[in-house]
Amino acid sequence: MKNLVKISLVLILTSASLFYFSSCEKEPDPPTLTTANISAITQTTATSGGNITSDGGAGITARGVCWNTSENPTIAHSKTSDGTGAGSFTSNLSGLTPGTQYFVRAYATNDAGTSYGNQQSFTTGDILLPTLTTTDISSITLTSAVSGGNITDDGGSDITGKGVCWSTSENPTTDDSKTED
Repeated sequence: MKNLVKISLVLILTSASLFYFSSCEKEPDPPTLTTANISAITQTTATSGGNITSDGGAGITARGVCWNTSENPTIAHSKTSDGTGAGSFTSNLSGLTPGTQYFVRAYATNDAGTSYGNQQSFTTGDILLPTLTTTDISSITLTSAVSGGNITDDGGSDITGKGVCWSTSENPTTDDSKTED
């Protein structure tokens, strides 16, 4: 009987010790991070990133930036995926709409969940008129001539039409005679 009491006491103390030490395991905290300033802004792209200053006690499993045209974007919106781990990272945003305001936040995910950095905002560049030159006129006859052009900058958007326009007055426009090349 004495042995049974000793064994029971040892089992109770062992169970209590295991419970105590296992309950002392700390759950990870969410990551801590900041959002990098926006740079290299064009009509359809920009660069940002972030700096994860604390992993919260668990490995960073995903990081990047998320963006939207509404404030406080989340990973449910457009986002980059820029690897894992703490520290600084760079993100390249693409597929943006010209002349549009965007809100950006860095994000980092660990076992505790996803955290976001401070919000930054920027506006993409407007679409500009294309830049082009007219080539010299050649092969001039009584009823025809040859010319063309060279487009050196699309202004940040696809070229939807091109050709040469002419008139008997100065500064012809596409309302005058024209080719559609």
